Amino acid sequence: MAPVPTDTPTLADAEAFYASQPRFMRPLPHSKTPTGLTDVRSATCGTCHKAIYAEWAVSTHAHAWTDDAQFMAELHKSEKQGVDWMCINCHTPVLTQLEEVVVRLEGGAKDKPVRIANPVFDPEMQGDAIGCATCHVRDGVILGPFGDTAAPHPTRKAPELLTPEVCTQCHQASAHFPEINLLCAFGTGAEYEAGPYDDEGKTCQSCHMPMVDRPLMKGTETRPTRRHWFGGSLIPKAPQYAEEVASFAKHYPHGLTLAWDVPTDSLPAGKQTLTATYTNAEAGHRLPTGDPERWVTVRATVQTADGAVLATAEERLGSVYTWWPEIDKVSDNRLAPRESRQLTLSFDAPVGAELTMTLYAEKGRLSPEVMEFHQLEGKAVPKIVFIDETRTVRVR
Repeated sequence: MAPVPTDTPTLADAEAFYASQPRFMRPLPHSKTPTGLTDVRSATCGTCHKAIYAEWAVSTHAHAWTDDAQFMAELHKSEKQGVDWMCINCHTPVLTQLEEVVVRLEGGAKDKPVRIANPVFDPEMQGDAIGCATCHVRDGVILGPFGDTAAPHPTRKAPELLTPEVCTQCHQASAHFPEINLLCAFGTGAEYEAGPYDDEGKTCQSCHMPMVDRPLMKGTETRPTRRHWFGGSLIPKAPQYAEEVASFAKHYPHGLTLAWDVPTDSLPAGKQTLTATYTNAEAGHRLPTGDPERWVTVRATVQTADGAVLATAEERLGSVYTWWPEIDKVSDNRLAPRESRQLTLSFDAPVGAELTMTLYAEKGRLSPEVMEFHQLEGKAVPKIVFIDETRTVRVR
């Protein structure tokens, strides 16, 4: 229970309140500006760290605030319910980015926060969303991978930057608040811990921040460091960001593979049963992960040259919830790391026919119902197709 604030609540009261909350509902503490810097906005960091800044600027992290039309719509809804303070910290994680701060809950009710204006609010830094300061600024010091760079500001080597905890402060936001009918169902961190990658010493950064040899800034030595695109689903936050995502997409696999278990380009006539195997081959967490409304659809189809469909099989991967009048998880058939399943197609193959075999896979973040409810047409990208392959097989 947070301490009761004084008659005139202060930032210290807010900091004490946030300290009592779960990690994902707790903003990162305000830090004094490191000596030698004017501020800790990402553009300021980018004056020296140009390559890293250019990568971050096209990342989903940089577009996690007003550029994310879905989140803005959800935030507007949660503001009406009084629970927006619970959701905002993962999109603007640093205390300095919050226009208002919560000092206590009236009667302990999470939908009745008591707020004050934030005396250290920086509106320009708020626009950074998940920016440089989120990971690299603590207690007036810049955290980095080396700590021995001759920088114009104080630095500290921070091995913790390579741990999953840096990511799971937001990507493990899992809690149910039945008293306000609210569910946070972002369990990527727990999925990673339950899978094989953790035991093998692979971290979130191993996949989402690929290694590259380069100077940290112009004039310094070339050393191994990491990319800052933070590639995830590769679904752009908005249509205008599609080219930005395409610029780094080649560095990130889509996670799922889908392939026919048919070794030859010919089949005997008559009854056939073919299979296609889909595998979570690359993701160290369940697939899909994150927002509970995300899904992946895989489909295999066999048809004749004139377009007649002989067989098709499809599977939708995702979790299904009912949200009202109470929240309930109906099903969850997402793929665990390295898990494989099959699509099976049975049909009669006509003698002498030329068959077209198609594999298709799409991943989505916004259902048609959500797109319509929030009026997001043209503002958000609901899904992308990442596999659409055909091959021809002759029937002998």
